[in-house]
Amino acid sequence: MFRSIVILLVFSSVFAACGLKNENKAEISLLADGEPALYFLGDVDSDITTSCGQATPATTSTTGTGTTGTTGTTSTTNNTRFTVISQLIFKTKETLNLRFTYDSTQIQGKIDPQQGFVLAGGAFGKTVQGTQGTVEWFNQGINIDTALQSAQQISFFNLEITLNGTYSNIASSSTTILNSCNTLDSVNCTSGTSTTQCFTSDNKTCLVQNTTTDAKSVIIRGTLKCNAPNIVPQ
Repeated sequence: MFRSIVILLVFSSVFAACGLKNENKAEISLLADGEPALYFLGDVDSDITTSCGQATPATTSTTGTGTTGTTGTTSTTNNTRFTVISQLIFKTKETLNLRFTYDSTQIQGKIDPQQGFVLAGGAFGKTVQGTQGTVEWFNQGINIDTALQSAQQISFFNLEITLNGTYSNIASSSTTILNSCNTLDSVNCTSGTSTTQCFTSDNKTCLVQNTTTDAKSVIIRGTLKCNAPNIVPQ
């Protein structure tokens, strides 16, 4: 059975009106059974983390039969659902990539079952990956303009997260910035178009969840707060 580790994340951002200069403070605790707790403080690197993420209208595919008897698939845009991809990079070298579904008619959404999330680098020094979990937003917790049916940058959010993943004892890559790439098999990146994406550190292969016998289960819980003052709210 996997050993359980709980990672508590609290990313706090305070608006300038409160009189505090630091708007992106990170306080992270890593607790493991039988191991000493690891605590560290850090700031979101605003020079690299220029926005809190990007929201893109989600599409729904439906299959139907036309009047001529032919069957086809139609993709329609849902004006309340958005796919959110967020990357937070900290001055202490941690990076958190997160993809989830936001719905303005709901109070929470699910982590993307294919791309999921990746937490890598920093004091922890490992790569945690997973495709299960939930993201809960508060009232006005994420500034997405549902009337804007195109990609938009997110200037702030206030989220509660519960993420489930695994990691191995192999140290994570020193690469801080993770990209997204199209993939057909969830293993290799492709230059062509696809309906599936994954996180990658080399733009060649996907970072996949560790399922080997030495993989250790991880639960990440906490609050994510982000404020990107250079992004004008939609």
